[in-house]
Amino acid sequence: MSFIALLNLAKEYFEQRRLNQTFGHLDNHVLKDIGFTRTDAGIRPLNPHVKGETPPPQSELSPR
Repeated sequence: MSFIALLNLAKEYFEQRRLNQTFGHLDNHVLKDIGFTRTDAGIRPLNPHVKGETPPPQSELSPR
């Protein structure tokens, strides 16, 4: 295993640990409301492929 792969593995472990500590006290309904789900592996995002912010709207909003 390369050094970079080892660092990435450690980073994922600490991110998951922080997520479980932060959201561990919430029930499943609240987790789903904020975009997470509880699995056997821990608390995970509902859509794990989306990273970062949401894209801007397709059309500009009209001023009032």
